Order: sequence, then structure tokens, then C-alpha cells
Amino acid sequence: MPLSGVTQRKILGAVAALAVLAATGCGAATKDTAQSATVPKVAQPVVVAAEVLPAEPAALVAATGTIVYSQETTLSFKTGGVLTELTVDEGDIVKAKQRLARLDLTELAASVAQAEAAVVNADLQYERTRDLVEKGHVAQARLDDAALARDQARAGLSAVSFNRNLGFMNSPSDGVVLRRLAEPGQTLAPGAPVLQIGDTRSGLLLRVPVSAEQAARLKLGDKAEISVAGLAGPPRAGAIIRIAAKSNDATGNFDVDISAGDPALLRSGLIGSARITSSAATGGKSTSVRIPTLALIDARADRGYVYVIDDQNVAHRRAVSTSGIDKGAVLVLSGLEAGERVIAEGAAYVRDGEAVVIADRP
Repeated sequence: MPLSGVTQRKILGAVAALAVLAATGCGAATKDTAQSATVPKVAQPVVVAAEVLPAEPAALVAATGTIVYSQETTLSFKTGGVLTELTVDEGDIVKAKQRLARLDLTELAASVAQAEAAVVNADLQYERTRDLVEKGHVAQARLDDAALARDQARAGLSAVSFNRNLGFMNSPSDGVVLRRLAEPGQTLAPGAPVLQIGDTRSGLLLRVPVSAEQAARLKLGDKAEISVAGLAGPPRAGAIIRIAAKSNDATGNFDVDISAGDPALLRSGLIGSARITSSAATGGKSTSVRIPTLALIDARADRGYVYVIDDQNVAHRRAVSTSGIDKGAVLVLSGLEAGERVIAEGAAYVRDGEAVVIADRP
């Protein structure tokens, strides 16, 4: 049966509407697909995590320092001048009062001669003035002035004679030349260092820096085990013989001197490590913790930062206070607790608050 015109128009309108809807839906789907294809998925950093471990008991203090002589003296001249003689080199053994160096004494000798002439002239002036005073030709005040000028000339002679004698440099004790800091022909300013002498009679010791918290737990006589880099054999037995009364202005650490035992094979400048048993420690639980060295970033003096990983594997940047390195691990005094997780490898590629992927160690 043929359709009426009205019915045909309704059917054509419905078909057109369906076509528009289909086109719109396909366009939206195509747009969503294109957007999803152009937005890349951000990859999370892959890191290696490590557990924060408790440090060793508080009774044990670990530190690394340098072997030095108990007395090391830097020698210099009181007056400036040209260095004409330097008879020793680094490593040479010297005896007390041995001549080590000399300045050109020409200028000093001339100063002495000038001062001697001034003394002779002042003495003559004094004698002449005294004769005039006795004859009543001049007042007593003139004689007082002449006496003052004479005393000043004699004092000047003593000063330049003293400086001339200091144009020679002698060893203050039996020792060894540690450093040669000048060369013949060099013009030296007053007080410029020339030689550094280690007093062999004073003995060798290990000088280590420790934090204020560690220094507070140490006392004179506390026992220590010393290991020196490059020297084989068992650790040396030592004891604390000095604790600095003032901290280092740059680092805030305190220097602790430990007797190094037998000086055989030891040399000033060798690196040594000490494990000190504190007699003042009570044996309570240590508040310090240990972390891998690579976990510490942006370190400066006894401060630094680590990334702590929470239960959702999100990294959080945190400031910590440190006290040195022991057995390849950083000792942390505050900022971390045992049992927490830190990024041990890959921290340089992580941002604060970023989620990370934990990888197993190879």
C-alpha cells in the first residue's frame, strides 16, 4: 500500500536524525580516542629502598682522623728578609738547636751598626751636658733629656741586636721535617712559614673529630682500637689523652687525641680510624641509626637530606643530622627512626611527594 506524503516525510526525518546522532557519537569517540593516544602515561622512578637500622650501642664511638705528632711546630722568622740558606728538606731528621736556615743579614747588620753609633753619640751628649750642668751653664732639665735620649739609644740597640740574632733559624727540639714551605732566594714577610717540624720525643697520636653529642660521652683514658690505612695487622690499642675544650669554628666538631701506641711504621699524615669505648655511657639504647651512604643527598657539614618512602610508596624529602661514616654507612643522629624506609639508590631522580617503584637489588 502506497505511503502518504506526510508519512514519508516523518520517516525521512527520523532517518536524518539517526544519521546525525551516529555521526556525533562517532566523532566524540574518535576525539576521545585521539586525546587518549596523545597524552602519554608518566613513568614512575625506579629506586632501591633500604631499611633504617639502629646504630651500634651508644658506648661505642667511631671516628676517622689523621696521625700527627703531639707537637708540630711551624717555624718562621720574626723579621722579613731574603732567605739565603735552607739546609734541610722534608723527611730529614734534625737535632735540637741544629741550624736550619738563615736570612741575608746585610740589612740587619747595618741596622745594628746604626744603633751602635746612636748609642755612642747619646753617651757623648750626656757627658757634655752633665759637665755644663755642673758648671751651672744649663738647667738640670737638659741633663734629664740627655739621659732619656741615651736610654732610648741603648734600647734601640738591644732591639736590632735581638732581631739580628733571630736571622738564624735553629731547631727547637729533636724531630723530623714535615714540610718545607720556602726556598732560598725567596723574600719572606715577617712571620711567613718556612719549615714545619714534628717533635719526635712528643710521640705520635691519632687526632679524630667527633660531634658534640659524642664528645659529651667521652672521657680522658677511654680505651680505643685504632686501625691505620695501609698498615696490616690487628688493631692498635690506644686511649684518649686529650679532648678539645673548644669546637672547630668551621665544622662544630671537637678534636680528640688518642695515643697510637708503638710509633713503628707510623708517619704523620696517615689516615686512621678509631673505635672508642665510652666509659661514661650507661648502656642504654642508642638513638642513632644507620643508612647507606648513597641515601644521603645535599650533604653539608653534619646536615643532609634523605627520601623516606611511606606505605603507599611515595617519597618524602626529610632533613637529617649526621655524625660521620662508620663501616660504609652514615650515622644519623636525628630525623629518622629505625624501621623506616629510605631511597638507597636513585634519590637524585626523585622529587618530593612523587610515587616510586621499588626494585630489588641486583
